[in-house]
Amino acid sequence: MSRRSLRIPLTAFFFVFGMVFVTGAWFFACLATEPPPEPKPLWAKLFKPKPGTQYVKGMPKEIIWLKDGCEMVLVPAGEFLFGEKREEVELPAFYIDKFPMTNERYKKFVDATGHSVPFKSEEAAKPYNWRGGTYPKGKARHPAVLVDRSDVAAYCRWAEKPLPSEQQWEKAARGTDGRTYPWGDEFEDGRCNCWHQRIQTTTPVDRFPKGVSPYGCYDMAGNVWEWTSTSRKLGWAVKGGSWFDGEVRVRSSAYGWIRPHLKANNLGFRCAIVLPK
Repeated sequence: MSRRSLRIPLTAFFFVFGMVFVTGAWFFACLATEPPPEPKPLWAKLFKPKPGTQYVKGMPKEIIWLKDGCEMVLVPAGEFLFGEKREEVELPAFYIDKFPMTNERYKKFVDATGHSVPFKSEEAAKPYNWRGGTYPKGKARHPAVLVDRSDVAAYCRWAEKPLPSEQQWEKAARGTDGRTYPWGDEFEDGRCNCWHQRIQTTTPVDRFPKGVSPYGCYDMAGNVWEWTSTSRKLGWAVKGGSWFDGEVRVRSSAYGWIRPHLKANNLGFRCAIVLPK
């Protein structure tokens, strides 16, 4: 074999070696200069977007709160008409539970913390009292009732989300146009569990889909009154009316006040939260 024929493979070897060296150096240089991944926002540890949800200004319209598994809906930032006088009030964006707190969700909290179960030694409370560490049979999807202010505060600490303010609750119920009820200005049978339905007890929180609010919240009129974080001169503001109340008391602008130690068979709650930026 001639000396000329030996030079060809040697040349090819050095060419291939050089290409591998240059490619490897470029690859490691890219690794060294690539910026580190952005840290996940704080809220990523708190909730996940509901599969298939739409987005509003980068925020998912519906989420799942990871601690308690509750569905929550977005109420965008902006003004709304508050109270009977329809005063203009501006609020930041927040999320609020889609449904009132149910017995099955509240049991998750009781099981995790050992908190006392809903119970009251009165005749009217018997159908709602928990026994054996669980809620009454057939009431898994009914609102959790017989909870006073300290019970609700304990739940909020565990779930890492507070009660809504009176203004937050009302905006979630009536939207921005000042409507009287979650569905419009006129009372209509079949849209909520109130006195006119003659049910005279709690119902599953998803029983009245025709009564949802503009943001998709259920039972913002009737079924149970709901605790808020707003204090009034004589107690804490409650909103929504209940199965025991008529069409006036279930208006979105209506409110009552409750002493913090009170437990009732028509009083429950839901949570809300303003996310950190």
